[in-house]
Amino acid sequence: MPAPRSQAFLLFKSTVEGVNALFTAIACLLVAAIGIIIVAATLARTFGAPQMWAHDYAQIAFVYVVFLSFAPALQNGQHVTVELFESFVPRPARRFLDHVAAIACIIFGAIFCWYLWKLTARAFSDNRLATAVISIQLKWIQVIGPIGVLQFVLTAILRLFEAQHRLVDTHTD
Repeated sequence: MPAPRSQAFLLFKSTVEGVNALFTAIACLLVAAIGIIIVAATLARTFGAPQMWAHDYAQIAFVYVVFLSFAPALQNGQHVTVELFESFVPRPARRFLDHVAAIACIIFGAIFCWYLWKLTARAFSDNRLATAVISIQLKWIQVIGPIGVLQFVLTAILRLFEAQHRLVDTHTD
């Protein structure tokens, strides 16, 4: 019989998964926008009126897509697959591979988030402009980095909790 889940865990799980669903929806809209921008820019160039701004908007949208996609990909198991190493791990230790993968994601995400936070904080402090045809402050491009990676860390923590629940559930059966 599965172990009961606490209200706090269920709230954390639904919040993390809800934010991941929102991130997925926004990323999908941005991918569609990138496609529209590319088609429009290609048509404009074909008819002799190149749009210099199109590359900048598509590139900025792509940055957002990447960082918005980290956590949903991890939630769906698309980031870390430990099956590759499973045959090298002694059989008794295999039940902890999901724990190891989640902890590795937490450590990676925390370090990455710290570096992105420092980079983004510097952009917020000096208000420099991005090197682009359009006039946009760099901070509005970089701000998605720490947000997306923080959600990645929260998703990794959720995966660690779920791995522990699966381990407990197998022992209570």
